Amino acid sequence: MTEQEKESENGRTEEVPKKQYISNDDLYRRSSQFELWSFTQESLEAKKKQANEIGRRIAKQRFDEAYNKLKQENPTIFEIHKQELDANNLITLLSHEEETKFIHAYCQNIVQTADYFRMPTQVKLTAISLFKKFYLENSIMEYHPKNIMYTSVFLAAKSENYFITIESFISRLKDVKQEDILDLEFKILESLKFTLLVHHAFRPLYGFFLDFQAILLHPSPVMYDVSIDTLGSLYDRAKKWLNEYAILSDVAFLFTPPQIALAAMYAIDRRITERYLKEKFLDDHTVNLESIPEHNDDVKEEDKDNEALKASNESSNQREYCITLIRTIRKCIKLSKLDNPTPEESKEIGKRCKAALNPDKVIERRVKKLAAPTTTTTNTTTTTT
Repeated sequence: MTEQEKESENGRTEEVPKKQYISNDDLYRRSSQFELWSFTQESLEAKKKQANEIGRRIAKQRFDEAYNKLKQENPTIFEIHKQELDANNLITLLSHEEETKFIHAYCQNIVQTADYFRMPTQVKLTAISLFKKFYLENSIMEYHPKNIMYTSVFLAAKSENYFITIESFISRLKDVKQEDILDLEFKILESLKFTLLVHHAFRPLYGFFLDFQAILLHPSPVMYDVSIDTLGSLYDRAKKWLNEYAILSDVAFLFTPPQIALAAMYAIDRRITERYLKEKFLDDHTVNLESIPEHNDDVKEEDKDNEALKASNESSNQREYCITLIRTIRKCIKLSKLDNPTPEESKEIGKRCKAALNPDKVIERRVKKLAAPTTTTTNTTTTTT
C-alpha cells in the first residue's frame, strides 16, 4: 500500500489526499508588493511615461509662471533680446528615459550611502525599493532625488529595525537638515501606498542553496565535480550578482523574488542550475535544456514533435513548467544588465533637473548676463558726456 492509499473500514483502499504545498513564490503572490508593485514590461514602461508626463506638465507650468513674472519685471531686456530669452531656448524638459537613467545613478548613491553608514544589506535593498517605487508615482522634475534618496534610506532603516536617530543620521550628511528628511516622510509613504514591507531575493536564494544540496548531493552526488564547496561558492557568487545587477535594475517589478534568486544561480553557473532543474522537474534527464528557445513563438514544428520530450500528462506538465521557468529566468538575466549612465550623462541630466525645479533662477541668470553689457555701455556714455 502506497502513502497515497489507506485501508478503509469496509476493506477497500482509499486514496489519501496529497498535502498542499505552498512555495515562497505562492506566498509572494499573496503580498501587497505583488498586488501593487508588479508589472509587465509594457505596463511598467507606461507607468514611467505617465509619471514623466505629469512631471513635464508641472515643470512647464512652473516655468511659465516664472517666465511671465520676470518678463513683466524686465520688459526692455525681453524686448531687446527676444531670441536669447525665447522660452524654447531657456529650458529642455527631461524624457522618461533620461529620468530612468538618473534614478539608476541615484540607486548607486544609495548603495554608497548605506555602506558609509555600515547599514545591513536588507536596509540597502529596502531603501532602493522605496526610492524606485516613489519615482513610479512621481517625477524628478517634481522632487529632486537627493533628499528623496536620504529619506528613503532613513525610512528603510526604521522599517528594517536598524535604529538610527535623525540627529545622528543628518550629522554625517552634507547640506542636509532635519526638515529636509522629515518633511518628505509622509509624501514618500503616501506614494508607496503605505506599503513598507519589501520582499527581496536573498532569502529565497538561501532556500535554493539548501535545495541544491538536497537534490544534487543527497543521498549521493549526481555530478562528479559538484561538492558542498562548489555549491557554497556558487551561492556566494550569486549573492554578489544580485548586488551588482538585480537590485539596481527593474527586475523586482517584473519577476518574483524566487525567480530572481534562481536567475542569479543560473547566471553564475548554467550547467549546475540546469542539472538541478532536470533532477527537480524532469523524469528524462537527457533532455537538452540549452535548446529551449527564448519565446514560445520560436518553437519549430519539429521541436513540438520531438519524441524525447514526450511523456505522460503529468510529466509533460512538469516539463512545460520547467521550460517556462528557464525562459523566465533567462529573461530576468537579460533585463538585469542595463547600461549605466556615464558621469557626463548624469551631470547633464542633473543640470536640467535643477533647471526644471528652479526655472526662475535659470531665467534670472540669463537676464542678468544679457543686461550686463547694456549697463556697462550706459555707464561709459554717461561718463563721456
